[in-house]
Amino acid sequence: MGYPFENGLNSNRNRPTSSHNDIVSMDIALEDSRSTEGKLERFSETGDNFVEVLILETTVSEANGGLKKCYVKNGKKCYKGEHWSEKHVRTRKQKGSVALALRPLRSRLRMPCIITLTRYAPIMLDKYDNLPMSLKYILDAICEVITDDYRPGRADAHEGIQDVKYKQIKCKEYGVKIRIDY
Repeated sequence: MGYPFENGLNSNRNRPTSSHNDIVSMDIALEDSRSTEGKLERFSETGDNFVEVLILETTVSEANGGLKKCYVKNGKKCYKGEHWSEKHVRTRKQKGSVALALRPLRSRLRMPCIITLTRYAPIMLDKYDNLPMSLKYILDAICEVITDDYRPGRADAHEGIQDVKYKQIKCKEYGVKIRIDY
């Protein structure tokens, strides 16, 4: 499993466009010398009162219809939201990555706890609306592992989850750092 820019390419703007219905992906990573982080790598770290894990997953704002597709119709640019099945695949990958990263550390997790999610991405999101929505399924998966409650929509309402904090850092690659303090 890889991510779009792992072989050193900074952009996909020079790639041949898809001829299927003239639909072209709109997510172009621009070169930016102001990026604060280098190449991301998976890691996990544990201490007496914390667990920290970095997963390499793409996160987009679910509030805005996910990844947008751009196509030209009658000489005009049109944008279209992603298909529900594409969103489903992305969310299942996010939940699976969190489960693989946190289940081995489950014996160290305790409640009450504070969860801090840091999003690494080339483009910053609005921190009040879009940032929490982009990390929604990751938070759901974390809470499922911590509380051992796999009913949809119930795990993150547990009293043991005291607070959830969101941060974001501009980076050339996508990733999410999960820190659980107890």
